[in-house]
Amino acid sequence: MTTGVDYEYWTTDAHTGDPIPQSSNPARIAEMVALADIRPGMRVLEIGTGTGYTAAVLAETVGTSGRVVSLDVDPELVTRAAELHRRAGNAHVEIHQVDGTRGWVKDAPYDRVLGWTTPHVLPEQWVQQSADGALIVTPVKVVDLANAHAVIRCRVEHGKPVEATAHPGSFIEMTTDPVTDFGQPLRYVDSVIGTDEGGRAWISISGHHAPETRAESITRQLAATEPEPEWIDPARWRDFTAYLLSTVNEGTPISASTGTQQGFGFTDLDSTVLVLRDGSVAACGTGSSLSTLRRLRDAWERAGRPGYEAATVTFTATEDGWRPSLRY
Repeated sequence: MTTGVDYEYWTTDAHTGDPIPQSSNPARIAEMVALADIRPGMRVLEIGTGTGYTAAVLAETVGTSGRVVSLDVDPELVTRAAELHRRAGNAHVEIHQVDGTRGWVKDAPYDRVLGWTTPHVLPEQWVQQSADGALIVTPVKVVDLANAHAVIRCRVEHGKPVEATAHPGSFIEMTTDPVTDFGQPLRYVDSVIGTDEGGRAWISISGHHAPETRAESITRQLAATEPEPEWIDPARWRDFTAYLLSTVNEGTPISASTGTQQGFGFTDLDSTVLVLRDGSVAACGTGSSLSTLRRLRDAWERAGRPGYEAATVTFTATEDGWRPSLRY
């Protein structure tokens, strides 16, 4: 599908030879495009132009009988990508500098909507600008926490998202202004501290009602904690943490970074626990959260270690779109 598109050409700065920060892994791009089941002749709305590489892949896939409309808030990226597409002769690609949550109604309806950036809900405009039977594939926030995202694939029928499935994956959160700081999540962060190694430790607490002093205290404790290694298979980290965030009811869910690693977990009045990407666990306080986490891990293992594919996706209507939730 992507053999005719030169990844390095699109994602490398021609003046410096450096990679463009808004580049995504080509294998991940191919997976997302495959999920969208894009075919020749389709009209595709792309949210997040980035380097222009993804639109080039989509242009190759839909062919000259199709059309790709790509949106981005960054004027420099839009100008660069538009020029590269002009040179490539992709007359069936058009790029606009605009807030992608609004979509692009002029060329609607679309057969496919593909997002490379993460909205806090599935925007209503994307749904309304989709043809009946269209597919939307995009990362979306599934829990009220920083980085708590999943790729959602859904069909649009009669102006509503249906037949949704969940898949692991995440891209940078949607903003109305260009992003220049990639060192921490853009939203839902309750405390940030600098570490001795020059990194940043942060925490996001569900509900975001924790006092600033408590959030900072937990962040410092997690950053100073020596993780317990090999607590869970790192290859199953995404599956377990999705299950954890969907089922835990004995504490407040969190996402956090120790300054070197990120993870998900929960906190209560006396303790905090965090499952890190390498499968280790950082725990502080009385240990009650760690005991609860062990019970959840045992329950997950008894259930056959379900992953994203086992989750049921439900949508709740909001003022500006549809909020997806995962249930097991």
